[in-house]
Amino acid sequence: MRRRTALAAAAGLALSLTACGGGESSGGQDPSSKTPVTVQAGFIPVIDVAALYLGEKQGFFSERGIKLDIKTAQGGAALVPPVVSGQYQFAFSNIVSVLSARGQGLPLKVIASGSNSTGTEGKDVTMIRVPKDSPIRSAADLEGKKVSVNTLNNLLQMLGEVAVDADRADPDKVQFVELPFPDAVTALGKGDIDAMVTAEPFDTIAADKDTRVIASPYLDMAKSSLTTSVYFTSEAQLKKNPKLFTALKAAIDESLAYAEAHPRETRAQLSSFMKIDAGVAQKVTLPTFAPAIEQSSVETFVKTARAHGLIDKDISYDDLVWSGTAG
Repeated sequence: MRRRTALAAAAGLALSLTACGGGESSGGQDPSSKTPVTVQAGFIPVIDVAALYLGEKQGFFSERGIKLDIKTAQGGAALVPPVVSGQYQFAFSNIVSVLSARGQGLPLKVIASGSNSTGTEGKDVTMIRVPKDSPIRSAADLEGKKVSVNTLNNLLQMLGEVAVDADRADPDKVQFVELPFPDAVTALGKGDIDAMVTAEPFDTIAADKDTRVIASPYLDMAKSSLTTSVYFTSEAQLKKNPKLFTALKAAIDESLAYAEAHPRETRAQLSSFMKIDAGVAQKVTLPTFAPAIEQSSVETFVKTARAHGLIDKDISYDDLVWSGTAG
């Protein structure tokens, strides 16, 4: 079993906060245009959340009586405790982090899709890159090599292992190292690492620095688009105010559909919440946005996360994903 120390620590903190309880800004009110409710949201400043910033700008939340108060964190694990305690009503994370937390007994529930992979070879939201002059030609060649991921024992390391597995090599022979994305781009250029598991916008940034793609790991998991990130809350908050979350989910779903249909407007949101060069913003590969969370997608992630030691038991679709209604 691979280490899950950071996730376990977050789980322990969140469970202690569950025992302590916590108040929430919505105050149990039902939202309406006449009596708007302030909803505290925890986001990571990544491209995927652009859909909700755009949806807020379009009025999809305000017309349902919801005012978003967005707080940011650098990782999804940091957003679990404030959701469990009720400080935040919902938050964003990659699906693997939510599965890991749920598998450790945290009462999390997915309320809406966040973003999807593109399903396009060589043009996806996460890929594995090497320098153009590297002798590495495929994921199998990563055995014995140093490969960077933004966080050890989480989504991107799992994807790196998936690619190596799919190429019939041994992921345990890969030396994964933890580096922030900007540092990894520099390290790849200097030869301090042999490969980098990327995420946008850093895949585009790395592409401009004489690198090439050797694997599109999401396509090694499934030959179609997968739901890779989600918005989640706690079971206690859903039970306390289901009407609020019904309205919130409707606003999120409308935002996702609008973002998918208006990529230019989605790109225009990026500079409002993250540091990104205007030229890079125009070239990044956007995720696909779709309200539906396919059961097959969740089952694929559960199977893969368990195979790579990130969860130690199966988690059903119904256990993870909220039905989406107040009833």
